[in-house]
Amino acid sequence: MQLINKTYYEIISEHAKNTPDADALVMDDERLTYSEFVNKIDQVASLLISKGLQRGDKVALWSNASPAWLYTYYGIIRSGGIALILNANLTVADAKPLIEFADTKFIYYGPTHDFGADASDASMLSDVYGIPESNIISIKDTDLSQVEIIEIDMTGRDPHDDAYIIYTSGTTAFPKAVLSSQFAITNIVRQLSLCISSARGQRAVLGVPLFHAYAIYVSWIYLSNGATLVLPNRIKADVIANAVEKEDASDLWSVATIYQGIIDNEELAAKVAPRVKICTIAGSYTSPVQFMRFEAALYNATFLNMYGMTETCATYTTTRPEDDTYVRYNTVGRAVDGIEAAAWSEENGILPPGDVGEVITRGYHLKNSYYKLPPEKQAIDADGWLHSGDLGVFDEQGNLKIVGRIKDLIIKGGENLAPAEIEKEVMTHPSISGCRIFGYKDRIYGENLGACVTITPGETFDEEAVRAYVKDKVGSYKSPVYYFVYESFPLNANGKIDQRRLHADMLNRMHRDQISGKLDEGIVITMIGIKNTTYNITPVAAMMEECASNLGFSPQKAKKIRQATEEALYMRVNETAEDIGDIHVMLVCLKDVIRIIITDPDMEIDPEREDERKLSMAIIYNLVDDFSRKILDNGRYEARMDFAYDKDFDIKEFLMQHEKF
Repeated sequence: MQLINKTYYEIISEHAKNTPDADALVMDDERLTYSEFVNKIDQVASLLISKGLQRGDKVALWSNASPAWLYTYYGIIRSGGIALILNANLTVADAKPLIEFADTKFIYYGPTHDFGADASDASMLSDVYGIPESNIISIKDTDLSQVEIIEIDMTGRDPHDDAYIIYTSGTTAFPKAVLSSQFAITNIVRQLSLCISSARGQRAVLGVPLFHAYAIYVSWIYLSNGATLVLPNRIKADVIANAVEKEDASDLWSVATIYQGIIDNEELAAKVAPRVKICTIAGSYTSPVQFMRFEAALYNATFLNMYGMTETCATYTTTRPEDDTYVRYNTVGRAVDGIEAAAWSEENGILPPGDVGEVITRGYHLKNSYYKLPPEKQAIDADGWLHSGDLGVFDEQGNLKIVGRIKDLIIKGGENLAPAEIEKEVMTHPSISGCRIFGYKDRIYGENLGACVTITPGETFDEEAVRAYVKDKVGSYKSPVYYFVYESFPLNANGKIDQRRLHADMLNRMHRDQISGKLDEGIVITMIGIKNTTYNITPVAAMMEECASNLGFSPQKAKKIRQATEEALYMRVNETAEDIGDIHVMLVCLKDVIRIIITDPDMEIDPEREDERKLSMAIIYNLVDDFSRKILDNGRYEARMDFAYDKDFDIKEFLMQHEKF
């Protein structure tokens, strides 16, 4: 296999020379031919150099999708700069540490989620980031037609040089800044193009955000082949379907949530189904049942599953159009030519087919480095293998099945459970269209399983039937304990399921349900035994006041609780002989009230104190929302005082905010 040693610009220029009037980019009514595209790249590069850009300077590219985004990206690299790709959904504050970490010298900005990108924004961004205002350039307001194109010195330039930085999706730590080269992406794109060439067309709609590594990869598949790339103005099912229809596109690259949105709407499906011949999915797990549904609805399309990482310039394994449905529905295919991929374990090294291990890969497609990280944190071992953190298993033909993330493993009673394997089985139930399995703390097993599910349109969710079905599929040990139904899962900026948000929401819903159940029975906040003497009344009543205040009661209501407690205890002490045992005081939270319960054993009510009792009870009735006193069957005396929460107070939400779980 011969590798390509050309720059982006050299390849695009060949198309501009051979097919100058062919459409390179389309978005709504805006079109750029290959000759116009190359001219824009030259203008961006010339402008940056005229502003003093030195080779290797970082230039942030921060904007929503547009043809300008792409020619700016290629122009930055043409100039000798390194493109720092920023998520267009970042706020100005969120972008600050990323811009500073990368030692950014220039910012090319356009409309984003946070601002409209007027020329006046340059001053604000300069103040925030400490970058000269002259080095902050508006994509929208800069007139490139006024830029004089200069001759660019290519001495010493190499396609292996650092070309762009994309931050990985951070979890708890600061995200890693992945530096990649033109050489790596050009060659992996070339080999993948050959793998799907029997189905790939000349007009593709890109249904993922441009700032994603996968989008840069897909864009280069079509631009490096002289084809036409169609950019929707928003990553939404209806916008993408309209773009397919308007441009008569044969190829669609997106994520499962977009395809689901299309097939759930008959009108959208009718626009897409007759036209698309190839649909690709990468970046998220898609069950075989989902694949089957997608292909049944979009009946002319072959769906291809792919796998990769930002560190591998996006996808490096793919199913092929000629693969049978089992391979396409159940695996992410096999590595493209010239790339090695394997399953690995620390104990046994490279594993044979059929064994689950960490997915590792090596070859020409790997990142250059993680910016500013030392060698031991580069995720590439001494033999050149990149360690993905994903768990997978290869079959005899080299097809890879991803079974989860190492960090996502749920360890239940000492046994490692992979959520993806359980999710796949849950989604075979006809009423379930989507499923994500997460772990939660369990006092018996350490961890246990909860399921978040979405429902197939037209179906209803019968939890008991689903439980029985899943138990039959995976066994009781792997069956989720809880099921939570969602209309749709939260998505991140890339259109993928936001796993962290969904997991957090599941834990919140689970905990809220647990709190609700406990409130039905009563949550004991405090329970104390006090000696039968007046000396204890004041400190105990003060304790009840403090507890009530901490539970959200107003100072006025908390004071009433103290006064009622004092009076009830005085009444008890006055009526109880000193040789009787301790009085017990308990504070309990219920859904609508807190309840103070006072009990003592072997009580004999003194009839001579009836007038005193009536006076005390009158005082108590004036302070509480409900009051009762009686002798229980076991002979113990019990008094109950209820105090209703304020109307705008939600005890469940209060406990959610203050209880650790």
